[in-house]
Amino acid sequence: MDIGWRVVSTGATLAATLLTTKAVTAGWKAVTGRDAPVDEDDPEVEWWEVIAFTVVSGALLGLARHFALRGATKFYGGPVEKRIDKV
Repeated sequence: MDIGWRVVSTGATLAATLLTTKAVTAGWKAVTGRDAPVDEDDPEVEWWEVIAFTVVSGALLGLARHFALRGATKFYGGPVEKRIDKV
């Protein structure tokens, strides 16, 4: 178990999640003119908004996580178990 890798990868994932969530929420507001749907039971929120926001935010969060972990791997070198095979 490589504690350093766990700290770096967790930090990168958390940072990517926070930044992407803020960007998606701001982008949603800019495009639709409405706040992001956070409560699907709200009568003012239409079903298409919930579905579209879920798809867009899920896809962007997945991409952000992927690139954050890729960057963390370049920075730290990845988990020790994977680096041992390259030596």
